[in-house]
Amino acid sequence: MYEKELKRAERLLENEFGTEWKKIVQTLGVWDLTHCIGRDLTSFIAYPERGSGGSSNWQGNCSPEVIRQITQYVRECQTHRRKEDFLLLDPMCGSGTSGDVAADLGIQCVQYDLNPELPCGLGGWNALKDDVEDSADLVFLHPPYHSIIRYSGNMWGKPHADDLSRCDNYADFIEKLNHVIKKLFFSLRSGGVLALLVGDIRQNGEFHSIANDVMTIGTMKSWIVKAQFSCSSSSRSYHSRHPLIPIVTEHLLLFQKENVFQIPYSFRKSGFFYLQKQDSKALTWFHLVCAVMEHLGGIVTLSQLYEELKDHPKAVNNKHYKERIRATLYEHRNEFLTNHRGSYWLSYM
Repeated sequence: MYEKELKRAERLLENEFGTEWKKIVQTLGVWDLTHCIGRDLTSFIAYPERGSGGSSNWQGNCSPEVIRQITQYVRECQTHRRKEDFLLLDPMCGSGTSGDVAADLGIQCVQYDLNPELPCGLGGWNALKDDVEDSADLVFLHPPYHSIIRYSGNMWGKPHADDLSRCDNYADFIEKLNHVIKKLFFSLRSGGVLALLVGDIRQNGEFHSIANDVMTIGTMKSWIVKAQFSCSSSSRSYHSRHPLIPIVTEHLLLFQKENVFQIPYSFRKSGFFYLQKQDSKALTWFHLVCAVMEHLGGIVTLSQLYEELKDHPKAVNNKHYKERIRATLYEHRNEFLTNHRGSYWLSYM
């Protein structure tokens, strides 16, 4: 659809529905995704209308509807326990959104936070050092997204050394968050669920997906994508030499405790694969020749290829490696161009 037609549609909708037109359109636009087979909770959630609960002025707060839908889902799953015994635990409760939702649903809720002046619940609770004093059917954990928003010394009080939003670096943040996740998961009752709401971040040109980097624990029941609306960053202008993909989603991970003694877990393993020194079934001579040619600026001679690859495991294990290099160049003539005088260059450089 052309921009002129979009602008006309905006004017018509605003005339008909006033300032609420955009939220109405946003809701209708994703309705088939957020409501499926008679369910109000799917693997994609979007709440253009925030709903009531907590404070919308609290930076980094989430929609009460997120907590409401997850709570109702977990309660529906727990047929083995009386509804009146259900308990929701929010260890980083911020402005108290979870407590407001729990009161509306008529369930028990316990709230902790590092903020010592917490208006509700247990203030001054240190997630890194203090014990979890309650067992819960649902733990809703919405931690800081590293240092995107500083909480201690900004939203409240003085800077605190154990504030997750003040970790020294991203790796330190993930390590500490994993510790908190384990501690909270152990506090779950049998059949309980840990719901972890986190987002992706980009800092100093580096992209990090917290959901991808944290540990998984217990049985993953779902990975839910959540749309973000009215982000403060959406109105900013960014100047970069590289194209930018704006971040407009968050991730809600659900981990269930199915066995109280035997708890599966996994950590992300990261490292480097060194093409010059390591071999793999997935690595071919074509990949190697391309890598060498790119490394040398796109134009090479046969003698340069021989020299660069002579110590690679593929060459060490193949006494005819020079013939193999020449065959590779011949087999991929669309990629490797030549002047037939001993020089080769990549077609895309």
